[in-house]
Amino acid sequence: MSRKAIIDLGTNTCNLLIAESLANGEFITLYEGKEAVKLGLGGIHKQLLLNDAIERGLNALHKHARTIDEHQVEEVRIFATSALRGAENRDNFLDAVRTNLGWEIEIIDGAREAELIFKGVNLSLPVNGQTVLILDIGGGSNEFILSQGDNIIWKQSFNIGMARVLEIFQPSDPLHPDEILKMEQWFEDELEMLWKICENHRPGILVGCSGAFDTFTDLYEEVEPESNYRTASLLPVGAFQKIHDTLKGSTLQERQKMKGMDPMRVEMIVVASVFVNFVLRKLDIGQMYQSHFALKEGAMHEIMSNKSES
Repeated sequence: MSRKAIIDLGTNTCNLLIAESLANGEFITLYEGKEAVKLGLGGIHKQLLLNDAIERGLNALHKHARTIDEHQVEEVRIFATSALRGAENRDNFLDAVRTNLGWEIEIIDGAREAELIFKGVNLSLPVNGQTVLILDIGGGSNEFILSQGDNIIWKQSFNIGMARVLEIFQPSDPLHPDEILKMEQWFEDELEMLWKICENHRPGILVGCSGAFDTFTDLYEEVEPESNYRTASLLPVGAFQKIHDTLKGSTLQERQKMKGMDPMRVEMIVVASVFVNFVLRKLDIGQMYQSHFALKEGAMHEIMSNKSES
């Protein structure tokens, strides 16, 4: 058995998964944790990482490095997504990580990100041949994967993550109905490719991965953030819509007091809720699940599978 670590360095959070190998690519999770980084704050539309963001990213990686050392991990893989993909000065960050930690960061494109997300979701939620739309909401980008069983029909990454939405619209607190309409019109225009593909392959199920969907489910179950571990869970559409109605009329202070609210998502959860509600309504999807597994679990499975085959 070997121990490996996957770091998913996203726009908002830096996620760590440490696991030990079993047979046939399967693994047992030894540790899972996350740190807020907000790499896109103040610079995502300028295609820059601000100095504060670089410092937050380095601090998060240093914390994860200590945890990795404690678990005597043999191999570390770091996957970076939208914020680093688009940052013109990303080499400053990559060089700092290389110098301070000796780690090489793999910046993956949107198609590769979607592929790993799909592999992670498939571990947690077999869907028995049904046409499913998988959605991973990020800070910089959102990934959509249309699938049937083990096959990907179509996948696409859109640069409409929630950090970008907040910077573009700078919404009031609480949201004003006119702001919701403007956001929805923007989503309508930006996702034209998604609407067209779904006309031919009508998904009956939406599977939301990790991130905001973990928080929606915690709010639904009224449990403390991430206290109820689950690989996947039904999130009834009607229940989600009640949560959405509450969130869209809430202030930041009110959200901070909600049972189940993750402090890391208290600012972005409202626009994420607007986004999910719009997608459900536009595509007339009546069934929704939350998958706790996403990119890092997909990457871990892939790496463990390659090891078992070698």
